[in-house]
Amino acid sequence: MPHLRSNDREGMIRLMRKKWIPSVREGGGPKYIALVEALEAGVASGELQAGERLPSQRELGNMFGVTIATVTKAISEAARRGIIEARVGSGTFIRNGRMHSAQPETIDLSINTLPAAPVADILDRAVTGLPPERLSHDLFSYASYAGPLRHRSLGAAWIAQFGTRVEPDNILLTNGVHQGLLAAFGTVLAAGETAICEPLTYTGVRRIADFRGVRLAGAESDEHGLIPDSVERELRRTGAKVLVVTTVMQNPTTATLSAERRQALAEICRRNDAWIIEDGVNIPLANDGIASIASMAPDRTIHLTGLSKCVASGFRLGYAAVPDRLLGAFHDALVSTQWIAPGFYAELAAAMFTNGMIEQCLARHRAEARARVELTRRMLDGVRETRFASYHAWVSAPAGWSGEDFCTHALRAGVRVSPASHFAISRTGLPAAYRISLGACPDRGVLEDALRRLAGVTGGRTAIHDTVI
Repeated sequence: MPHLRSNDREGMIRLMRKKWIPSVREGGGPKYIALVEALEAGVASGELQAGERLPSQRELGNMFGVTIATVTKAISEAARRGIIEARVGSGTFIRNGRMHSAQPETIDLSINTLPAAPVADILDRAVTGLPPERLSHDLFSYASYAGPLRHRSLGAAWIAQFGTRVEPDNILLTNGVHQGLLAAFGTVLAAGETAICEPLTYTGVRRIADFRGVRLAGAESDEHGLIPDSVERELRRTGAKVLVVTTVMQNPTTATLSAERRQALAEICRRNDAWIIEDGVNIPLANDGIASIASMAPDRTIHLTGLSKCVASGFRLGYAAVPDRLLGAFHDALVSTQWIAPGFYAELAAAMFTNGMIEQCLARHRAEARARVELTRRMLDGVRETRFASYHAWVSAPAGWSGEDFCTHALRAGVRVSPASHFAISRTGLPAAYRISLGACPDRGVLEDALRRLAGVTGGRTAIHDTVI
């Protein structure tokens, strides 16, 4: 490769010493990937311009303190991504077009949210339909977690539709189900104690456990959810007095507990004098028609549900059905995490319950979620079968791949998904699988693009356009 002119070389060396060397030496992962990412960052910032020529591979190796083999791998990967191009007899140059055509923007399917578009018009009408004086009062005034009786009654009536009968006096409002989980941990668990949960659990549960100083122990689970006998063994082995369980469309695995398993878990916890924290956030969207664990053991179950997984992700209103013995402590735990209850969202929900808008949102989201799941099944192998609507899917990695390896390659293809390790209580026995958050895309066209990229990672199937609803 011909040498650079002295002024070109000095400028490039000065740039690389300023921007690249710290990235390569301090970054985690393979050095060749760090070098490629440094190139990408230089192009994105404009400090590397299209048409600029790189030093020779030997010079790059000397500058970064890496081997020629490492530089060769980096150059090859950078060329694959469209960052650089080799010109025979001239050298290696930053590619024209600033790599966008070869390296598409990353589509993030790692955050489990709802798409806004299916219900945007309903929410717009709901907010604009509130009297202005209610907006000023509910947005800026103190609100109690006990809430007005009409709010608690509406919540109790709504929960009853999905298999949990509760008196309004046992309902407390929460700023979403996550706050309910945080309060539940603070109510029935002390620092240093243990709770039993699924071996792969919602990452929020792990964060809350860390925050509260609580240990988690994963019981055995299969495609139908927690195995009751394993839960009882773990309760006795650890001395735990709390079970945390998601009964419907569990995150991440999409497992749904049968009525028989729910009844068995209720009896096991009664026999072992254990409390149950039932995460029912996915129940309204799934509408599985099975009675909740709370309906089977109301005296020892904190049942949590809300609107963030069936109306809008930012609709931070949850309902906690709490046994009499725990009401005071649960209320205090809510206040300790956030002084003011969700007064505005409670008032908005009351209006939407009254005029049927909540049901309209549910119907639209169920149809959209089913369509996205069907699209995913048609484009990818290994998607776990489910009977209920959901905005997340659990997918087995191709044979011979770990979940983490697949997710790494998927990210290089421009799609971010979550491997099983992100949800695991233990690193032992990790399944080769990953979760796709189907609601993270604004529309099905973007989701189809993402799925096509995922299928291309290992040569998967392509879409059947004429049969996708």
